[in-house]
Amino acid sequence: MEYRLVTLIDITATGQYRQEAGKEKAQNQQQNFDTILQTLNLRGNTYFTVKPKRLEANAKQHGFAMNKTMAMWQFEWHMEIDDIFTANGDPLYWLKRDFNHIPIIPNLDEMIVLKRPMFVTEGADTNIIFTLTDK
Repeated sequence: MEYRLVTLIDITATGQYRQEAGKEKAQNQQQNFDTILQTLNLRGNTYFTVKPKRLEANAKQHGFAMNKTMAMWQFEWHMEIDDIFTANGDPLYWLKRDFNHIPIIPNLDEMIVLKRPMFVTEGADTNIIFTLTDK
């Protein structure tokens, strides 16, 4: 199964793993992407070939509550085991639960003001949405 997430949180994969003067933002962006991978890897091995890409589009068209142009990041991957996130007939069940309230580093290139620095998967403050792709 192929999965896709779209988030309003900056998850740019910069490759900046070390603390270096002047590169704090790039390191924080990478840490947010690492948080995505680490959360996915709680359930199994994650495979991807393309780093997250930044989009600017109407957030409502991607499933978010606000009806305006926002910066978003899209990431696609697959797992080594099909249906690993399935429960109660929902193939995204565990993705939504695993990611809800996971802390992130805010104030990077996001255009959203967060109430709390964390991923939110449900309700009016949703900032990350999961879907299955057609691949």
